[in-house]
Amino acid sequence: MKFIVRYWSSRLPVEYRGTEEQPRWLDYSVHPASKLGLHNALLTVHDRLEILAAHGGSFGCAVFVREGESAEQLSQETANDLFGSLPRGEVKWLDIGHFLLPPLPLPTTSATAGEAQPQALQLTLFPHTHTPYDDLDTAPHTLDVDI
Repeated sequence: MKFIVRYWSSRLPVEYRGTEEQPRWLDYSVHPASKLGLHNALLTVHDRLEILAAHGGSFGCAVFVREGESAEQLSQETANDLFGSLPRGEVKWLDIGHFLLPPLPLPTTSATAGEAQPQALQLTLFPHTHTPYDDLDTAPHTLDVDI
């Protein structure tokens, strides 16, 4: 079993379209069947969706589970259920493909120092489960560098 991140976009060149000129799923990265692999695949989808949205047009990006020759799109609910049963995993070099959309041009206007930039919020990939560590009041640690 492997996790594959796939995407499609209406902005892709014609040679990357399927039948009837419809966009088709393209493989972007392959991740091992582990908790770390699934986590990295979901982070990759989040990253690719932001990039695809910046390019505009119609697009999609998702994690697929490949077992043998069959591949099935993984829903968020299935990913949550599957996460607990996967082994921890280890850091491995991943198979990452070339992202076919060209880079966006740099913005021509620069933000002035007085303008407030919007704060981006980190989205959670998995629901938080309360643990005993959440109830601990830990004292901040400091280092005495003047020793």
